[in-house]
Amino acid sequence: MTPELPRRLAGRLPELRSAAQAEPLGLYLHIPFCLDRCTYCSFATTRDRSLQPQATARLIAQVRAWGAALERPAVDTLYLGGGTPSLLSPEELAALTGALREAFDLSPLAEATFEANPGTVDLAWLQGARDLGWDRVSLGVQALDDGLLGRLGRIHGAAQALEALDLAERAGFRRRSADLMVGIPGQSLSKVIDDAQTLAATGIDHLSIYLLDLDKACPLRAEIDAGRLSLPSEDDVADVFEALQDELPHLGLAPYEISNYGRPGGESIHNTRYWQRRPYLGLGPSAASQMGGFRWTESGLIAAWSEGRGDIEFQELDAAEELAEIPLLGLRLHRGLDWGALRRKAEILNLRPLCDAWEARLRGLAKEGLAIWEGDQVRLSPRGMLMSNGILQMFV
Repeated sequence: MTPELPRRLAGRLPELRSAAQAEPLGLYLHIPFCLDRCTYCSFATTRDRSLQPQATARLIAQVRAWGAALERPAVDTLYLGGGTPSLLSPEELAALTGALREAFDLSPLAEATFEANPGTVDLAWLQGARDLGWDRVSLGVQALDDGLLGRLGRIHGAAQALEALDLAERAGFRRRSADLMVGIPGQSLSKVIDDAQTLAATGIDHLSIYLLDLDKACPLRAEIDAGRLSLPSEDDVADVFEALQDELPHLGLAPYEISNYGRPGGESIHNTRYWQRRPYLGLGPSAASQMGGFRWTESGLIAAWSEGRGDIEFQELDAAEELAEIPLLGLRLHRGLDWGALRRKAEILNLRPLCDAWEARLRGLAKEGLAIWEGDQVRLSPRGMLMSNGILQMFV
């Protein structure tokens, strides 16, 4: 067994190699370190920076081990997420980037993204990242209101967020993305629209609109449960999303997925592969992977993971689960899904009745104005996108 690979995957390497050689992979790397923890965060992150050298070394070892195990497969998208990847030192980022180039075939690389916190970047760091070949930056702006940012526990202010976007442009990043959060306690509809307009005016080519998610335990959830804060109503949040659907195209940012907007050519290639159910390898604590019919998630215990301990969560999908994930993910995209191709796949898998049952329900949704059929192509309507959580449950 190749060192650094989870033992539970030892017997799966032939299938994994086959999947990795069939088409280029996407590669996600998780950097779990933050200067502070946001009040809404439930991700695998830590403020203990003393673990950073060991975790970075472990991540580099994983990169090399997987590159060898999969026989240096082609990779066409890289994504450095977190946590706060912009906390890596220039030397750590250079070592990690070098390991990636040695372990994987990056000749078809179409996109190399890293996430950054606006409160952690300067021009020299950004220029160094650009010189290493990273060509897209995703900045966690979240809001352009210092009061709301403080409520979220963000370490930056509104002016610093806009400055970071400017610094990224000055460093040579033509592909800049910003995150905007909806549903923050005390946030108004007009403020969300104002923030979106301000961000679009900076020339960003991508905007992600995220609903504040408090499903898991976190300090902000505790404040709401105690009655000290209240969330906007579902109707108010729906109004915000509907207003953004109307406004952002006028600002040059067209919707291409439920929560994502881009200028022509500005769509996230890496994230689109998830919705198209293309293969990806995730390395780092809590990182998820999917290749062939296999899916696994690394341990989220950061200290244990850094020491090479902690087991993975492993799942082998059956044929029906694999088939269901195609519309579950694909209908998030505004261009929708080739249902004819899904029918043919269902036929091969002897699952045509299941596919027909889904189709009947989607045909019914079309009569309600929630789905649109154009020949064998189906997509959700704008109103269907707003109700997508309920609609997509049919595939779960």
